[in-house]
Amino acid sequence: MNAFRLGMDPLTPEALWTLAELQSPLCVLESPVLDRLVQGRRALDEELEADQAVYGANTAYGGDAVGVLSAHERAGLQLHLARYLDAGVGPPLPPRACRAAVIARAHVLAQGASAVSPQAVTALVRLIGAQVAPVLLSSGSLGASGDLVSMAPLARLLAGEDVPAWQGESRVSGPEALSAAGVEPLELVGRDALALVNGLSGAASCAALSWTEADRLLRWALVGVAATGWALGVRAEAWSEVMNGPPLRRHPGQEEVARLLRGRLRGSEPIAPPASGPLQDPYSLRCAPQLLGPVREGHEVAGRWLFQELDGVSDNPIWVSDDTPWWRDFRADAPEVDAPGEGSHPSPFLSGGNFFGGYVAAAADLVSAGLARVGDLLDRQGFLLVAGDRGLPRNLATPGVPGSHGLKGVHQTATALAMELQRGALPSAPFARSAEGHNQDVVSNAMAAATALGRQVGAAAALVSAHTLMAARAVELRSNVGDGFGAWLDQVRDAMGGVSGDKGYSAALAGLAHHIRRCPPP
Repeated sequence: MNAFRLGMDPLTPEALWTLAELQSPLCVLESPVLDRLVQGRRALDEELEADQAVYGANTAYGGDAVGVLSAHERAGLQLHLARYLDAGVGPPLPPRACRAAVIARAHVLAQGASAVSPQAVTALVRLIGAQVAPVLLSSGSLGASGDLVSMAPLARLLAGEDVPAWQGESRVSGPEALSAAGVEPLELVGRDALALVNGLSGAASCAALSWTEADRLLRWALVGVAATGWALGVRAEAWSEVMNGPPLRRHPGQEEVARLLRGRLRGSEPIAPPASGPLQDPYSLRCAPQLLGPVREGHEVAGRWLFQELDGVSDNPIWVSDDTPWWRDFRADAPEVDAPGEGSHPSPFLSGGNFFGGYVAAAADLVSAGLARVGDLLDRQGFLLVAGDRGLPRNLATPGVPGSHGLKGVHQTATALAMELQRGALPSAPFARSAEGHNQDVVSNAMAAATALGRQVGAAAALVSAHTLMAARAVELRSNVGDGFGAWLDQVRDAMGGVSGDKGYSAALAGLAHHIRRCPPP
């Protein structure tokens, strides 16, 4: 991967996943970015010198911000903010998620709208290159004023305080982490600490990493569905172009899923459906395009929302430079105000709600629900695979092995995981409630939604691996399989360590789940 230009290159969920995985990710600050950082900090200093109120820089915080603080009162204000917000609880986020949060925050600040000190952003770049990040805890963020509590350790780390940190996969002290990254402790002034914590970089990063892995799971699931359909002799008309596309149907997701399913079947000799029995296939085969189509489209919507969140500015207030056309016009038309400290001129620091995680929470909830729908489909197909019908042995047992129960246990695990996914589909956003003395009277619950999605992805990866194993075994029991499944079968075997026969399957399933979270299917 080439050097990523913070504040300039698009930070997609896939790009963030890759940067967080690299041992020595190279993120850089180009000259235009550095120039804008200097301009923003200069603008902040001018406002503070003129005793103009700039929220969080010379005021208290939240509902306590009612006027301009004196120079004495705001001494140490930024470090005090980081300390009182450092109240997170719960399990720590994985090292990769913590690194991703640092990358995402650096990208937001590099866009130059936060008036943060250039030294703070430069320090973040060094942390990224050394795989250093604070240990961020999973509970405490409301997702309203961003991830205040969750991200507070980042500000304390840069200040040189002794907070737990990650260096690669190892847990170290804060001073050790800064030394490894070649960073001297910073004096947090202006609105440095507020800019580091007052955004959605934690929740958005967690959701983006999980979205990227969920995207791979959905691709693997679709191949498994195709393999299951072929091995069970699905009636071709249900997945045909005429059935799933215009003029009869106009859902692009359904049309695309049917096209991908048909593509996998090419080259494999069709298996005749049962000569007796129902004239139509069960819904878990027949309706696969109609079920997976909306999941696919919803997943794409969620990915777009997360990209837009990662690539935008989540902070408050934000600095608007004089070279912004609409801002020049606004300042020219604004009336003069004489009251000192209340804005004798229109402030270039605008207050808004761009730290509110509504899109992050909605995206995470949407993907979690989609994974549950897919899990239900895969589990239902598992019943068909182990039923002993349509020419396949019961439980997909190895022929000629007396007393073999084949993949009976694997299917039971799949059902347990499907139930877990259904429980995990409960959305987080509707459970938001008023906070902080009703100053934050609506919140997004974005971090809870993002961490819940992480758990959903773990369960879904296990279920997709179980279904993949059953589908692969069914394909192996048939003959005349085509190229659409050949490379897929090879990759399944390799990822599972060559498991065969009636052996224990836990380790093999774990290996396959790990693989499919990281690699798309061939």
